[in-house]
Amino acid sequence: MAQIVVKFGGSNLKSPADIERSAQVAAAYQTPLVVVVSAFSGVTDALIRGIDEAILSEKAPDALCSDLKEIHETALKLHIESEAERNSVRAVLQERLEQLKKLLVGIHYIGAVPDFTQDQIVSTGERLSAPIVAAVLRKAGLPAQEILPETMGLLTDGAFGNAAADLSACAQRLPSILTPDITPVIPGFYGLTREGKIAIFGRGGSDYTAAVIARSIHAESLDLWKDVDGFLSGDPRIIPDSRTIPFVSYEEAAELSYFGAKVLHPRTVEPLEQDQIPIRVMNVEQFDGNIEPYTLVGPTKQGKPSLKSVAATEDIGIVRLEGPGVGSRPGILARATAGLDAAGINISSVITSQTSINLLFRKKDLSRALAVLRSESVPSVVAVEHFEDIAIIAAVGDGLRHTPGLASQVFGALAEGGINVLLTQAGASPVAMYVIVKKEDKAKALRAIHETIHRG
Repeated sequence: MAQIVVKFGGSNLKSPADIERSAQVAAAYQTPLVVVVSAFSGVTDALIRGIDEAILSEKAPDALCSDLKEIHETALKLHIESEAERNSVRAVLQERLEQLKKLLVGIHYIGAVPDFTQDQIVSTGERLSAPIVAAVLRKAGLPAQEILPETMGLLTDGAFGNAAADLSACAQRLPSILTPDITPVIPGFYGLTREGKIAIFGRGGSDYTAAVIARSIHAESLDLWKDVDGFLSGDPRIIPDSRTIPFVSYEEAAELSYFGAKVLHPRTVEPLEQDQIPIRVMNVEQFDGNIEPYTLVGPTKQGKPSLKSVAATEDIGIVRLEGPGVGSRPGILARATAGLDAAGINISSVITSQTSINLLFRKKDLSRALAVLRSESVPSVVAVEHFEDIAIIAAVGDGLRHTPGLASQVFGALAEGGINVLLTQAGASPVAMYVIVKKEDKAKALRAIHETIHRG
């Protein structure tokens, strides 16, 4: 019987009482599961702050470990009556908290944080939540066993901070360990380098962990339990009449996630698309005993092409290289970006014209990218400018590239709203077009485009 991979995120673990509900959800499946868990809500942020505090203060490691012990001890006492079970889990937690303290004390005395140490510290939250969730699942009658990525050999490419899984190696190793006769409970968010060090998959990476596992064991589906009603037609904080989208394709889901829809990690679809394993997005807060997805993510579904959703992010900046003919002369882009590659700076997108090359970066990389590009001597480039107070809007829908009239709906909506478009890009993705506007126009632009979606 094919297994289902179920992922419970931090939104399912906001309070100790939420753990019981997650156990009820798992028990309702009545089919073999693999459970992937995130850290308890707020724990990863506390660990990130704890790194900075530990460098400055010798007392910070004790304070953080004490706080984490109290959070997890409270959950343990609330849900586990058996003293033997409590003591067993408590011993695991104590060992992991002691290891965390050693790492924090170490970075205090060296005054620096090696990248592999940072990854080990920030992934501690998952290793603290998993044994508690496993114990609660056992209490609910499931044959749950915690299995660490270290134990099962969830290998990565070794890129600390933003690793990718070695899918071939995982497919060889994981099926013999994650067998249907048990309910494996796996800490998400990280894997292992070939040298045995922890490497995280980036924030929100537990979704990606679950996807890698689903592909490796040929799961029936990947079920993501969230605190939202699946993918929506717009951000409900800005667009109150946004509505759930029953189906989105893999490409649509990836685009929406990349540009601000906080439903799944943008890379979650990568391991699943080839084998067409569906992703089912559930709302744990609406659980009534039935397993019914709000949004199904799968292969492209035939139907009338249409705009489905609009998303936005302000986490973007532009460096513009200006000069006569820079967009058409061979070799200029390669020369300009060689230094970026050497510095390990990722370019999110490139938009060119005859007189300018616009390079888009995440905000965290913008200042470094600007410094690198200003230090380069690139022929024909007479000025290097940058822009920060902007937002990129993504209008998403299958058929957008090939269907006449869909793109014009977006531009028409923006024109009607009196919103100036700074830059635009269409055709790079078959399911999305992007417009860049001033940050102050973001909400107005989202509402204008959503209105045309609603009318469609």
